[in-house]
Amino acid sequence: MSKTIQFSVHRNPLKDAEGKDTFQVRHENFYTARRKDLMHHLQMHNSMNPEMMELALNVLSSEIVDFLTDNKRLHLEGIGTFSLKVGFKKRFDEDGNELKTQFTNAADITGNDVAIETINFTPDKALLDKLNLDGYHFTNKTGRGSVGHSAIYTKEQIIRQLNIYLDEHQSITRPEMMHHFGLTKHMATKWLDELTTEPAPILHGKKTGNTIVYRRISE
Repeated sequence: MSKTIQFSVHRNPLKDAEGKDTFQVRHENFYTARRKDLMHHLQMHNSMNPEMMELALNVLSSEIVDFLTDNKRLHLEGIGTFSLKVGFKKRFDEDGNELKTQFTNAADITGNDVAIETINFTPDKALLDKLNLDGYHFTNKTGRGSVGHSAIYTKEQIIRQLNIYLDEHQSITRPEMMHHFGLTKHMATKWLDELTTEPAPILHGKKTGNTIVYRRISE
């Protein structure tokens, strides 16, 4: 049975050379599946033992780190390639504002200035090809002609999804909330203001450079 892929239409921030609005489409995620969801799916649709998959995932995550920190890329055929991304170590002033790291002399850069930023992942063509094995139906979640609308959440839903995100990333900014939750700038600001104010705040914000970084009250 063909699956339905949801998307929404958003106006690009910059107009074209003739001063006209242009638009882009974004995939609309409605849920972040976790490991327990994968295990349940395996149990329902696959003969593989979920406990064995759990063990395999734990081993795989450790092996990925071992290969990357051994200065190797790791290519898993049919899945993709993992590689390490490094950058300059973040430093902050006494007020907690991030300092811009900039060198004008390459000889001044030492290992003490470098840190691991993240893990890059490039999907294998074979994995991408699997997306095209079946035909998909695409539907505009917010309706034809609707532009720049935020995904609709109740407060309970936004808190639940935010906790899932913070379990993995520890902090969030307004642009990240806009991107990952499908929110306009206005709605992301509205939710962040509501979740950081009395009588029951769950987030606190701290300005780092020109950006406000939000974390859970308990952190």
